[in-house]
Amino acid sequence: MPSSLPARLVAASTALLFCSAAAASQLLSTDAAVHQLHARDIWDTYDSSLQDWLSHPTCSIGDGPGGGETDGDAMVAIASYINPTGSKGAWDRLIGYSNNKMPILCANVVNGPGAKPADEDWQDVINRAAGSGKIVLGYVRTGYLGLSDDHYTTRLGSTNLADWAAQIQEDVDAWYDIYGSSIGGIFFDEGWPGCGSSSTSSEYHDLYKWINDYTKRKHPGAYTVLNPGSPCDECFKDTMDTLLTFELSYTAYKSSYTPNKWNATDARKLWHIVYNVPRSAINEVATLARQRGAGFLQITDEDMPNPYDILPDDDYMQAQLLQASGGTVKTAPASTWPAGEAVGSVGSLNVGFFDYSSANMIWSGVTGAFGYNIYVNGRLGASVPGKMTSITIGGLQPGSSNSVYVKAIGGGGVEGGQSPTASVSTTALPGGKSVSKPSYTVSGGSSTYQADVLIPYAFVRLFIWDLVDCKLESHPAWPINFGDKGHYVCTQYMVEGTKLYKYTGVIQPGQNAPFTFTKVADITRTISGYTYKWTLPYGSDTFDASRYLVQGQGYNPSINLIQPGTEAYDCKGSSGCGPGLTPACVAAAANISRSDTYHYTNLGGADQTGVCAPSVDNGGYGCGIFVQSFNGAQCILTGNQLYSGYEQIHN
Repeated sequence: MPSSLPARLVAASTALLFCSAAAASQLLSTDAAVHQLHARDIWDTYDSSLQDWLSHPTCSIGDGPGGGETDGDAMVAIASYINPTGSKGAWDRLIGYSNNKMPILCANVVNGPGAKPADEDWQDVINRAAGSGKIVLGYVRTGYLGLSDDHYTTRLGSTNLADWAAQIQEDVDAWYDIYGSSIGGIFFDEGWPGCGSSSTSSEYHDLYKWINDYTKRKHPGAYTVLNPGSPCDECFKDTMDTLLTFELSYTAYKSSYTPNKWNATDARKLWHIVYNVPRSAINEVATLARQRGAGFLQITDEDMPNPYDILPDDDYMQAQLLQASGGTVKTAPASTWPAGEAVGSVGSLNVGFFDYSSANMIWSGVTGAFGYNIYVNGRLGASVPGKMTSITIGGLQPGSSNSVYVKAIGGGGVEGGQSPTASVSTTALPGGKSVSKPSYTVSGGSSTYQADVLIPYAFVRLFIWDLVDCKLESHPAWPINFGDKGHYVCTQYMVEGTKLYKYTGVIQPGQNAPFTFTKVADITRTISGYTYKWTLPYGSDTFDASRYLVQGQGYNPSINLIQPGTEAYDCKGSSGCGPGLTPACVAAAANISRSDTYHYTNLGGADQTGVCAPSVDNGGYGCGIFVQSFNGAQCILTGNQLYSGYEQIHN
């Protein structure tokens, strides 16, 4: 909301700012049990990259003024990566804190807005927070515009600045499209801190400023935050409403703090995050923040790799609230368009390429244009500065027909005539599935998995499972649903990024399974076009490699492609069959002694006729796997032969 205070050198109302965002690896709402939060791997990369950047900064940093000491009220800001499904009480506290001291919350469903339909738990807390008078920000990743040492790409694999702009604007619009008027602004994460590629250029600043103006023009009243997490160039003062310019530990804040080399005229321009702070040091850190001119401050006692997944206890929070006297949020309007001549129409527009969910558009430039607006199916879908004349638009529906046209922007923001309309027909998904061609191989002590992922997701994960509908108290596992009858596979291993995790959750009677995985190994992952390939340092001695699933989550409707297929687990009303029978067969098969030396036979003898497992919920029916002759002959099979026969029947 507009501030009632004028901007001045030492000015600043106080407010408590919370960025409460779900970790990037938040769980699928379709998973069978709920849902604690898994720390996202990106924090490891972020911390390493930030430390390296501080050693070799893009922008000038040093013992400069850093914003100027403020004698105004201090402000507190906390980024809390909390899943409301697993931590409703934490969100109840966040919403209940004083709006005067804590006016802002930041939501992060799955490293961004998620997809339609809205997640019910997120919808609940976002609506309740907005209804209570708080401003709810949506989390949008900007990937350092692909400029960091990690060389991040867009979800479509591009490093082009125009394509970054298109993706960022797509995510901004998705927040408002999914959650409507309950969204009050945007938290732009992973901001690049330098003005341009040289000391005299400003293309990175210009793009962030353009994105900020796009957000505020299309969504009037939006409050914006940019998070480089480090000192940044002075040019950024006219971009987002608030800049997050410190995000490191208590030790670093005390002993190696590096300020900006410019002064903020309003302390509400700066936000600092300090983690791993003991309760006894809260006042010390708050005092340092005031001396360094930061109007917003986050203090947490959590540490890396994810200091934001747990809200500190109420005593800790109240200690921070005592440092904030309250205030109003200062939200600037979009920039005024420069004066200039009217512009003509874009002369040509062509489709460079297209796939399942995106299309590359190329147009002819217009003399004097400040920028270009790209319209998709009659709605503004993206906007880029005037030097850019191509863009890759994502978020299109697979197998859909779309119309695209472009308008140049002239003096005063007045658009010229539209370009010719280009038609784009995206490719349909094979079988309607966004993940296809799954396969696996086992060689010695390693296993390799492969699948084509045809539309972009925030996360693509691989899980290894062992049983179906297992009893979680006696067989701990992370359950993931399939079908519409409450069935689930019991996963024991998960690959996220280039790390392999094993399930280590302890499940209490009557409670949901906690999402608790522990890293056990690094793995090799390659991505070539649509094809993901994972090589794990474990083979058949560790798990049954044939039971796996590929999960896509975030930005598009989620998918769990389970292998082998799960159709056999639906008895479809057959006589004598229930949901517990087929899992009992799986359990029996798991007890087969799989070797070439142990034999099963129809001759009788202890432990050699076969194996059996009871069904818990199928009226006493069970499942046995044993050797039987149809003509009275004597039969002997090795354990491996028996298991192979079972697999053929199962498949």
